[in-house]
Amino acid sequence: MRVLVVGDFLKSSGMTRYIFNIIGAINSENIQIDVLSVSGSRECQKMVEQKGWNFNVISPANGSLFSHIFEAHTFFKKYAKRYDVVHFNETALWNFLPILFAHRFGSKHIVLNSHNTYFASDGKLVVLKILEALHGFGKWLVSKFIWKNIAVSEEAARWMFPRKVIQTHQYEIISNGIKLEDFGYDERQRLLIRKQLGINTNDVLFGSVGILNKRKNQTKVIRVFNEFLKLNSGAYLVLIGDGPMKQNLIKLVQSLEIENKVCFLGIKQNVTAYYQAMDALLMPSLNEGLSTVLIEAQTAGLSVFASSVIPLGNSLPELVHPLKLEDTDSIWAQYISNNLSISKRKSRVNEMRSQGFDLRDATRNVYKMYLEGGVE
Repeated sequence: MRVLVVGDFLKSSGMTRYIFNIIGAINSENIQIDVLSVSGSRECQKMVEQKGWNFNVISPANGSLFSHIFEAHTFFKKYAKRYDVVHFNETALWNFLPILFAHRFGSKHIVLNSHNTYFASDGKLVVLKILEALHGFGKWLVSKFIWKNIAVSEEAARWMFPRKVIQTHQYEIISNGIKLEDFGYDERQRLLIRKQLGINTNDVLFGSVGILNKRKNQTKVIRVFNEFLKLNSGAYLVLIGDGPMKQNLIKLVQSLEIENKVCFLGIKQNVTAYYQAMDALLMPSLNEGLSTVLIEAQTAGLSVFASSVIPLGNSLPELVHPLKLEDTDSIWAQYISNNLSISKRKSRVNEMRSQGFDLRDATRNVYKMYLEGGVE
């Protein structure tokens, strides 16, 4: 059988990590995976092809909308009937045309997978209001053509699916499963990375992991960290990731005169090693589906200070501390200072497995769904 996986395929994207983690773990000679990058980016093409998947790309909707519509129409007109399952990974449905094209040209088993609780991109208020209207119309329209609805969290489901789907529970939650054993706490890795970074044993190391954009709210990360320095000068911050806000964030660090305390590390393939080195993760995101970073950090036994508006899933309450976004930076800093626990650090692999975050379970569910589409 043949499956088409549609997504953004950006290295800094949580959606892309979900695809590579879960769908990438499917080991079956009976399934050929093809992908369609709707972001216009080819940055993941090599990674895709190394898995034996075929890579396709179309222009992004937020670039040339006409080119995006034309290329999506052409692609599905030519290839829609080739696939037993077409798996759309989405953060919103303001752009619902690719799903309509897939249906129009013969895709019988369309999967809609929700990855967020609001729009992934930034915009002015009037633009967001228009997008909200389009999203509401889009999720009503495409619901008629969707074979399976899946989401990474209940909150992501409520954002993506119509009320009828939610009320009748015509959807499935498939969380961001990870290979838990790869993220368990490792003292050797902690010492090695801290040595490479020049961080002393008694220094406090904060971290932020993710695309550098408005939604991830690294501006708040830096401002909270700056307030923490007033309470404890022996602290440092590393930001892992890249994105459109990078230069603005660098200027903010410079304006606060804390360049010697903050390090922009860019995209790292060995993020797990940096979790070991950190003492706490800061996550004041404006919205999330269910953050893979949140799951990884907990598995490493890392304290997480997160905004209360994002889904926390089956999180470990002794590690995850929800805080109100409207609280001041100094309130965040004081709370972190009062609740930061370093000495009791231990691996949480077993706890996270019991909470349902094992990659094998998520992969098994997706594989089973694909097989179901292949025999109908």
